[in-house]
Amino acid sequence: MKHFIQTGTIALLGILLFFSCGTPTISVDESTYEPKIVINGFLIPDHPVSKIKINRNFPLGQTIAIDEIPLSGAQVQITDMESGMSYPLSYNSDSAWFEYDGDDWAIAYGKSYRLDVTATVDGQQLQAVSLTTVPDAGLKIDRLASVYGDLTYRQLNTQGKLVSPLVVYEQSPNAAFYLLSISALDAGFSSFIYENPMGQKLEKMLERGRKIEELQYSGKWKRPDNQNNSYSFIEVNWFRIWFYGPYRLVLYAGDQNYYHYYNTYNSVMGMDGNLHEPIFDIEGDGIGVFGAAVTDTIYLNILRP
Repeated sequence: MKHFIQTGTIALLGILLFFSCGTPTISVDESTYEPKIVINGFLIPDHPVSKIKINRNFPLGQTIAIDEIPLSGAQVQITDMESGMSYPLSYNSDSAWFEYDGDDWAIAYGKSYRLDVTATVDGQQLQAVSLTTVPDAGLKIDRLASVYGDLTYRQLNTQGKLVSPLVVYEQSPNAAFYLLSISALDAGFSSFIYENPMGQKLEKMLERGRKIEELQYSGKWKRPDNQNNSYSFIEVNWFRIWFYGPYRLVLYAGDQNYYHYYNTYNSVMGMDGNLHEPIFDIEGDGIGVFGAAVTDTIYLNILRP
């Protein structure tokens, strides 16, 4: 059974934007459509090479079937730039992503890898290439200095000041930025914090068009700092906490590709009104991101007062 959707772009921007200084004017019609390979994949040391999504874009307004989005017939390989060895990826039809089936290869810290993709889209032979460098080993959350585990909602210390969740970490050499992913693992009406300082009700927020996923997931990032001291920290502000119960906090030390993508794909209009394209770090006929990261994870549990 096929599922159909109406879309003007799949996964990422697949149209050209035309703009004038100060007051943007976007002109989109069939002539602006260009077939593209849409890439979304990350390499993480000591993790299997998987979840490499290779999709396609579509013309604005076209009705498409969900199973037509993945480029299942694409030729995909990753090359270890140090050894020169290339490893072909196979398509996993159950998960709709590409992965490496063998056990004779692992992603290593500090090494560079090139992704090569060849695919046919709308009768055109397309090629896309992207190079990423994995950050060096070193990222580590300091469990003793961090504030996590069981924490009462808007907990106060003995001086009556708020105690916020805090992730203190040792930085990873050559990382371009650090991203803390904050995920509520038990988000729902029964766990929603109705006692929030803004007086917000989940039902009213959903009626105004907000989605529960917008409250369930959030992220906070920063650039490398304290170069004379390898430790840094990210505070989890209480306005990011909307549910009681468990949270997963994943810290990423990302490469330059990840940094460019994260900070530009969802912000295509500048303060002056000018429009600009996201930075994809992909050569050829591709858009999206092929990046690398080092990760560490801790858990938080928000208790009712």
